[in-house]
Amino acid sequence: MPFYQITKLFLLFFLCFSLAFSQNYPGNHYTAARELPNDAVRSLMVDSNNILWIGTENGVVKKENDEFQYFFEEDGLALNSCWAIAEDKNSNLWFGSYGEGLSIYDGFTFKVISEKDGLVHNEITKFFSFRNKMYVGTSDGVSVIDINTYEVISLNNSPGDELFRVQDFFEYQGKIYVATYNSGVFRILNEKGLTDLVKVNDHEYIYSVFVDNDSIYSSNKGFFTKTSLAGYVGKKDSLPLKKHGASIVWDYVKTKDDKIFAAAWGIYDTNGGIYEMLNHHMVSRASEFNVFSKEVISLAYDSSFEKLYVGTRDAGLFEIALNPQIKFHEFKGKDIMDYANTLNTSAVILNNGILLQGRENKQRISLARLKKWQENYVLHTKLPLPRHRDDFYELDYTTKAADISFYDIKVSRGLYWVNTNIGIFAIKDSGELDRYLPLHTEEINFTPDGNLIETNPYGGVRVYRDLDAFEYTHFNKADSQTPTMVVSSLQKGGKTYFLSVFSGLYVWEDNGFKSYLKNGIWKEKKLKHITTLGENLAISSEFGDVFILNDEAGFKILKKIPRAKIQGNSISFLKDYQGTLIIGTEKGLNLYKDERFIFLDKEQGLEQVLLSAEVIQNTLFIGSKGGYYEVDLDAVSESKALVDRLNLKDIFINNDKYSLGLLGDEDKLNLAHNENTVFLKFSTNAHPYPNKLKYQYRLNADEPWSLPSSTPEIFLPSLPPEDYEIDVKILDESTGLSYTQPLLSLAVLPPFWKTWWFALLMASLVMMVIYSIYRFQIRQTRKFEAQKGLIQKRFEETKMEALLAQMNPHFIFNAMNSIQYFIMDNNVDKATGFLGDFSRLIRLNLDHCTKPTILLTEEIEYLQSYIRVENTRFDNKIKVSFEMDPSIDPYELEIPTMILQTFVENVFVHAFSPVVSKPTLKVSFKLLSDSVLQCKIEDNGLGFSGASSNKLHESKGVNLVKERLSLLGYDVEEALQIISEKDKGTAVILKLQV
Repeated sequence: MPFYQITKLFLLFFLCFSLAFSQNYPGNHYTAARELPNDAVRSLMVDSNNILWIGTENGVVKKENDEFQYFFEEDGLALNSCWAIAEDKNSNLWFGSYGEGLSIYDGFTFKVISEKDGLVHNEITKFFSFRNKMYVGTSDGVSVIDINTYEVISLNNSPGDELFRVQDFFEYQGKIYVATYNSGVFRILNEKGLTDLVKVNDHEYIYSVFVDNDSIYSSNKGFFTKTSLAGYVGKKDSLPLKKHGASIVWDYVKTKDDKIFAAAWGIYDTNGGIYEMLNHHMVSRASEFNVFSKEVISLAYDSSFEKLYVGTRDAGLFEIALNPQIKFHEFKGKDIMDYANTLNTSAVILNNGILLQGRENKQRISLARLKKWQENYVLHTKLPLPRHRDDFYELDYTTKAADISFYDIKVSRGLYWVNTNIGIFAIKDSGELDRYLPLHTEEINFTPDGNLIETNPYGGVRVYRDLDAFEYTHFNKADSQTPTMVVSSLQKGGKTYFLSVFSGLYVWEDNGFKSYLKNGIWKEKKLKHITTLGENLAISSEFGDVFILNDEAGFKILKKIPRAKIQGNSISFLKDYQGTLIIGTEKGLNLYKDERFIFLDKEQGLEQVLLSAEVIQNTLFIGSKGGYYEVDLDAVSESKALVDRLNLKDIFINNDKYSLGLLGDEDKLNLAHNENTVFLKFSTNAHPYPNKLKYQYRLNADEPWSLPSSTPEIFLPSLPPEDYEIDVKILDESTGLSYTQPLLSLAVLPPFWKTWWFALLMASLVMMVIYSIYRFQIRQTRKFEAQKGLIQKRFEETKMEALLAQMNPHFIFNAMNSIQYFIMDNNVDKATGFLGDFSRLIRLNLDHCTKPTILLTEEIEYLQSYIRVENTRFDNKIKVSFEMDPSIDPYELEIPTMILQTFVENVFVHAFSPVVSKPTLKVSFKLLSDSVLQCKIEDNGLGFSGASSNKLHESKGVNLVKERLSLLGYDVEEALQIISEKDKGTAVILKLQV
């Protein structure tokens, strides 16, 4: 039979099988014990952002992705009792209180409108949003409010003391109608700028109305009617005679698959609850939806996620998934243990028997029938029964039918092989017994040739070549290649695999067993489950790791899925669907393909014990206690991203709430250095399974992601000064996809003493201080140098004076010698004349010795006086001449005082001896440049050579002149030259700065 016929048959089986089942819808129940401020839920609404708003008798609740936010009078509500909720075209929320008017919420603040603002009455019963108006129904009239200006127009058409109680609004042909409790149905008239109520009929005791296409449901005392809209707004005085139902309907919703649900509460009757409107009938859905309350008064429907919200007066809020990913079909008292199918039939193992479904018939094989088959075999067999001492696993033939346990079911050669604790049954498609085997084994399988393989935890393995004669080959447990403690097996191609919880993987191939552990192929020991995965194998370990491997051309591990990535600690089963690995655990279902993990659990409706699983076409059937689950694998594995938006909700800085309005359009938050503990709360767009969302964040793009968290919060304590670009990654386990979005740009500013400008300022100040100190030091140094120069100058002057003072005694000593000579020679006239010249010279000396420089003419005058005194000693025999460059003005040029006297003195002392016949002395002055004066003193005296002991350049006077020149800053070698030649005279050349 073609595969599609087999799967069609299996699905047919489940369709027929499901007749005995009732579908349960997963949901949640919220009460005042946990999530709600009060169990009386008066109003419900799902806004344009898929956020549920819950109006209770003690506050309003905002439910966003399973997070609850509460609003009370202290937050701005007019009154905690909220009986009506609506959303206008500006996305503002309207909350109607029963006693203090209404509240308008823009997401940040509340605005209250009451009777003092023109509202007709403070008891709000209903809202109706239409275009730019909000129609407000109260206990005594209607008010119309402009949603932009909040201008209030109040309408009250009550003829007397009777309250004009508004129960509902509806729209028909562009007109707004008002349904009242006992005043009739009215149309709101808007003409010529005036708004008024016009009565259209006298329908009474209306509790609610609901428009469905061109029909309208109208709820009355203990019944409802369904009529055409045109007829309902006609001039008839009474309702149609055909009445339906048996309770009071307070609210209606319609789903996108056109189902209409009604909230019923009979007030004084117990016939209320949640109903579906079918063919003018109210069909209770209390059991399927698990809504036990009889006082259902409000409804809301989320079309995006197909969720129905049921508000009650006494039991809080019920949330029902109308189209869950996982559907549970209840079969009370029955556990679904296993599935199998042949070419012609399908089989399901229950805890109390086997169900077979053929193309034309179905039958049930009871436990008693199985026991009867065993008893007949034991009674009539001629073959010896297997005994425990022969290494067969012990079989108790006294086990009662009620105590029969099923291990598993396999198919071979068109037969169902049912393995139980009382033996193995081979059953035909017809439900008849083909054979019974008195074998007790927890795991069987078959060779590629169809021979039965019986495993024994302690006694080795038997491979049966002839079941009629009970002939087999026994593989001893002592052989290291023989499988022991087998828990699972799989036949694939020409191989049959066995898994052991103690010794790993085995294979039957080429008429023998092989241990992968003992042969060094694979070291894993504790293995539990095995399945095909396309061309590969998937094997789980006892501790939860899953290995994907290929064993065709050679053994190769392709991937290891660590247990840390699998939701759940204990793997129940492994299944393959088009390359997707399905992993069942005690927590739910893990679907893995191409590094994408999808997780399904009780949030999607999977919360029972998983006993077995089978993939049929694109549907996964999971056997459980009391029924089975049905999972559309295509819908799950091909699910698209559900998260596409991230919203920043709250910012707390140092535990103080920060207004989001201060962020502006740039979303940049700048904080002081001591405002560095930040707490962020954020949310995603509405999600059907918010508990499947895991959140990670990073502070900058180059930093690693944080560990996943289940709460949409980020706590950042003691942030160091830095710029942060906070990104959030949302891992959606329900789709296996992730979404990343920047959340906030945050900067913790450094303290001013760590800012660049402060550092620059301090550096500038330091530089200025250093520069100031430097300038001060320079000034001090210059001042010191100036003082030092003055001191040095004075020191030099003092030293020169000292030098001059040294020369004076020297000259005086020579002059005294001359006077002594004249006196001894009795030459009174010469002595007297010499003494006069000497006294004049002394006077000049005294005048000049205190001056550092004198005029050139004064120096010449002094030299001439000195030469006359000295020449007197030589009887004026020495011819003296003075020559001066005509360009020299002797009255302007200044030269060091008495700088030439020493050299003239040396001429008279050393140059001339009696042998010199015509002694001459020549003193000349010549300008070498504008600033250099050459003074030259020449004689034709004895002169001296290098070997002479009377060296002119070593005389004390010459050394004193050199020292004076050095103190005056001259280069002595360049300024003073002494040229002398033996017997040819001496020339002294002195170059002075003028």
